[in-house]
Amino acid sequence: MQSSRVKGVACIVDTDIAIDFLRQRDYARKLLQGWVGEGLLAISTLTHLEIYQGIKAGEDDATNAFLDGLVSVAVNIPIARRAGTMLGELRSKGVTVGIADAIIGATALQLNALLLTNNVEHYPFADLKVLRGFEDSSNG
Repeated sequence: MQSSRVKGVACIVDTDIAIDFLRQRDYARKLLQGWVGEGLLAISTLTHLEIYQGIKAGEDDATNAFLDGLVSVAVNIPIARRAGTMLGELRSKGVTVGIADAIIGATALQLNALLLTNNVEHYPFADLKVLRGFEDSSNG
């Protein structure tokens, strides 16, 4: 799907949840199935990058099918500026956050969408609505 189709996005799926879905972890399958009726599921185009840096031989078809079934939101100027501002504000407080996480967080904020992640601590951004993918990490 094209990034121009971003209205109605219920949530942004973080890379860790997407990878767990691709690795057929039960909680991730149930989690994403539960969100299907709530609206469109989306990912940042940076999630494509993060997934493909760890893809294994023979996983291309399933990975492409999964990613193509989600709305992919490209990093545009408003998202880049918002991420940069968020990084600067945190850095001024002595907090360091990765650029990819800032862009994914800014994407969710730009779309006014919830972020599904197990890495809640990676997203200390004001006003960002974050939902942990699973409550008990030992069950993931």
